Amino acid sequence: MPTWLCRSKGPEGEFLRSAGIDKRWVTSSGYMSCVSTTGKYLGDMASAKVLEEFRKLPEADRKPGASAVPDLDPSERLIPSPPAGGLVVKVHARFLTRGDRGEVRYAKVDDFPLMGGGPEAVRRFQKFLEPNTEYMWLTEQEWKSLVPANPVKGERATVAPAIVERIARFHLTPRRSMTSEGHGLGKKDVKTAGLTLVIDDVSADRIRFGLEGFIHTGAAYDEAKATSPNGPLGFGYETALHGILEYDRTKGAFVRFDLAAPGDVWGRWPDANGKTLFAERPGRTPFAFAFELARGDSPADRIPPGGNGAYVAERTGYFSAP
Repeated sequence: MPTWLCRSKGPEGEFLRSAGIDKRWVTSSGYMSCVSTTGKYLGDMASAKVLEEFRKLPEADRKPGASAVPDLDPSERLIPSPPAGGLVVKVHARFLTRGDRGEVRYAKVDDFPLMGGGPEAVRRFQKFLEPNTEYMWLTEQEWKSLVPANPVKGERATVAPAIVERIARFHLTPRRSMTSEGHGLGKKDVKTAGLTLVIDDVSADRIRFGLEGFIHTGAAYDEAKATSPNGPLGFGYETALHGILEYDRTKGAFVRFDLAAPGDVWGRWPDANGKTLFAERPGRTPFAFAFELARGDSPADRIPPGGNGAYVAERTGYFSAP
């Protein structure tokens, strides 16, 4: 839960504070706050005492509907919702490693010189290297701009700069793998960015597109400066883009939005104090992204870009044209 939301004025902040959630976190290891329907903090889900505390509650507090939570007025909503009629794309990010023969595999703790310690540290770092997921939003006007009125097989079209810049600045950002929250890159960080749609096939009920492109953000790669830790080379990332999109003409909707970015990352991974982070590796190393259409059958599919959309979707020009 974003810290700023827990501290905010209004119904959302008041509810979170009354339940004590502003003082606790939810993590992949199961450290989760358990709260009754009336907002009473019962303990952490990892604790066996939670069920015992729940059984002690009056029956009225244990039944659904014990507390009525009114719908928020649109003016009271602090976390934005996906744009009306828009498209939500799930974005996965993962550290990879290139083997001695050039093969690519999932990264392990041993591949990072700065990851060390006892068994507990290794277990924690290995979880960190699992895929990280967030979400990209396209407005209705934007995704409709990808669909030609009179499609012809073999036709090529340039993807709108606003969409390409959004992908480059807010989603192809390896440092976001450290956390799903946070803002994106600045406009000046985008050195090269382009995407082209190619119509691969057209039928009465479907259009199939190929998507190809290239994006480079941050510093240029210099092998002599790509050292670790505390190397002098600035952070950089570049990747080719390969995708397949399918549009259902009868439904008037995209039914497939697959995009792969098998890129390389290099340079410093500094924290807020400029200190080298444990994710830093020497040289140029693989880091990949994969995009897929969110089906909308999970509440998680409504999570804003950047994890707490007040920073990304509303305050950093997420929907602004370049």
